[in-house]
Amino acid sequence: MQELDKYAYQPVQGEVFDYVDTQQSVHPQDDGIVELVHAILRRWYIVVFCAILVGGGGAVAVWRFMPEKFNTKGSVMVSLVVAPIMYDTKTGVGNYDTFKNTQAGVMTSDLILNRVADEVKDKELVFFNQQESLLQVMRNMVVNGAIQVIPERGTEFLHIQMSTEVPSDAEKLINAFLRSYEAVVKTDEIDSINDRLSRLEVQRRTLEEQMRRQKAKIRERVDEYGTEQLTPRQEIALKQVATLKQEQVSIGVRRMLMEARVMTMEDQLKDELTLSDITDQVQLRVESDPVIQSLRQDIRRYEQLIRDGQATMIDTNPEMQRRKQILSELQRDLEKQRQEATTRHEQSALADARKKRQGELDSLKAELNQIIAYEEKIREQLKEHDDSTIQIGRTQLDIDDLREQYESSRQIFNEITRRIDELNIERDRKPRISIHSWARSVSAESKKKKLMVAAPFGGLGMGLALAFLLAKLDRRVHAPDDVARRIGVRIIGTTTGPEHVSPKLLGQQLMDDYQTIRANLGLLDGNGNTKLLVVTSPGMGDGKSTLSLNLATSFARSGRKTLLIDGDLRKPDIAIMLNLPGTLRGIQDYLFGMDLEKTIYRMEGLDLSVMASDARNSQDALELLSIPETPERIRRLRDSFDYIIIDTPPVLAFSDAMVWAKMADGVILTSYIGHTSKVEMKEALKRLHEIKANIIGTVINNVKVAHSYRRYGYGYGYGYSEKEKARRKPHATKRGNKALLIGAGSEENGVNQQT
Repeated sequence: MQELDKYAYQPVQGEVFDYVDTQQSVHPQDDGIVELVHAILRRWYIVVFCAILVGGGGAVAVWRFMPEKFNTKGSVMVSLVVAPIMYDTKTGVGNYDTFKNTQAGVMTSDLILNRVADEVKDKELVFFNQQESLLQVMRNMVVNGAIQVIPERGTEFLHIQMSTEVPSDAEKLINAFLRSYEAVVKTDEIDSINDRLSRLEVQRRTLEEQMRRQKAKIRERVDEYGTEQLTPRQEIALKQVATLKQEQVSIGVRRMLMEARVMTMEDQLKDELTLSDITDQVQLRVESDPVIQSLRQDIRRYEQLIRDGQATMIDTNPEMQRRKQILSELQRDLEKQRQEATTRHEQSALADARKKRQGELDSLKAELNQIIAYEEKIREQLKEHDDSTIQIGRTQLDIDDLREQYESSRQIFNEITRRIDELNIERDRKPRISIHSWARSVSAESKKKKLMVAAPFGGLGMGLALAFLLAKLDRRVHAPDDVARRIGVRIIGTTTGPEHVSPKLLGQQLMDDYQTIRANLGLLDGNGNTKLLVVTSPGMGDGKSTLSLNLATSFARSGRKTLLIDGDLRKPDIAIMLNLPGTLRGIQDYLFGMDLEKTIYRMEGLDLSVMASDARNSQDALELLSIPETPERIRRLRDSFDYIIIDTPPVLAFSDAMVWAKMADGVILTSYIGHTSKVEMKEALKRLHEIKANIIGTVINNVKVAHSYRRYGYGYGYGYSEKEKARRKPHATKRGNKALLIGAGSEENGVNQQT
């Protein structure tokens, strides 16, 4: 604080600090490359060290200790296509590169190595001694790369090469490889042809026996019907089957109709006959009765006499009355006779009706039985013809299948016979693999020079790779641009690190830094409602306590009534930084209900009050902040002060900071160049967003002057040297500082330090 007092307060005049959201100005692709280049450049000393150590040392080591060597190489030619003797067509290899790679493996197989060992065991080559196994030594040489078989891309050559100091022995060894490989390849080709011939001969004999059995089966099937073509006979049988099917359908319809009639008649017999069913028959029999007919004639005669007498006699005439009386008696006799006849004829009519129905039913059943017998006969004939037709068809199919099998076997037999003849002729064709050139040696001195030239570049590449790896592993913030690009949060301002500025200019630079932060806060708080500010950080050592103290001092110097609260109840630092009495515990007392004036400490010469804290009851810090009356008591302070700055614990360390953030009007997040992790900062922002805290921005501490928010003001008023004046262009303007950057400044007694 004493250091800050040396510099008079200078208000920011005529300067507006504009900002835009960093998300709108981020170009991830370009910024990622630029950031990576900057990260590697920050580790330039690693690149230079590796280039000098590896490049220089490697070049000297190659020059002094690398003996003169010779490259010895022999070649075989693996033909892509081989022209047959009998035909103009050429046979090739499906995947030529794979075939060449396979042959390279064959050249270093144990089969070749055994042959080479047998050939060179008496030549006393320098690569072997009598105590060691030649086969094992050559295996080790192949594994270690002393003997290499390399397929040359784009050609038909397969090279076997060595790099040794004794070229003559290397040539003998490589020539032994070439001879052994050629002998093995020729033997393999002959064995392959012989094996194929033997297999083909076995297949041909098998096919001959198979064809003989197939012909015998065909003859057996043909003898059954006397012909091989059974299709016409099958067509006739199909027509007969169709005719029988039609007849079967017709008789089936007749049978169903007759069955329906029989069922109807049976149902009628089951029902008892009633008088109403035979009324007509009874009436007919009654009317035809002789007595009834005689009475009817008498009645008609007397009716005629009465009609005739009415013309000559009156009704009272005795004759007329006698006639009428006789007519009445006749009518009564007629009615009586009719009733007697009806009773007599009803019984006989019922018996006759039952007998008639039974006769009709028996007749229908007899006819139905005839139809059923006929239908059964039709069905038997149909089954017989159908089975015959199916058997003819199956026999025809069997003959066709056997004929196809025979033809297929005959074609395969002919193809195998032709292939056997070809293989017998192709034994003498040109081999696919042949020796192209025997071993020859050339000096490898040019390789030594290339290694000397490549050593510095290799060292440079190793340095760049190491710097790149360290840059990828480093998650710390190194410049304000890292925060703007990677985290996407506004930067309110920056504070300059003490090692980045001259000691005599440090105080003024810090004053300017905090004036810039204060001015930007004023721009962000357009309506003046942001009075209660929480200053926090992702982790320990990010400079939040120093920022809280210096920001409160800056507000107080600007004439604002300011209160600084030490909200870190677990590790309070404000009282220690200001050398205040150790017994002060204002925030605890205030939250427990003590009067405000008794809990604050007023700084001399400044309109600044401090509500300190101590470490007592630090375990109950969260419980104290969680008291229901705490938010209301903190908000009540807004009526007594223009600005209230609260220093809180780190967001990721304790939950206290989250409680303070919910009470505050805004949150300022601090970070420290070279210390704060980007991952931790993103996590802290995430947690603050989850509780919907108003994050104003961030202040970045320990930045270089070139990265400072007021870097163009540094040195202003102190003059320039003559050379600087000559280099300085007139009317230099700010570049790339249009975004309002958010960072955390940390200073104690005018000097930035981690807290």
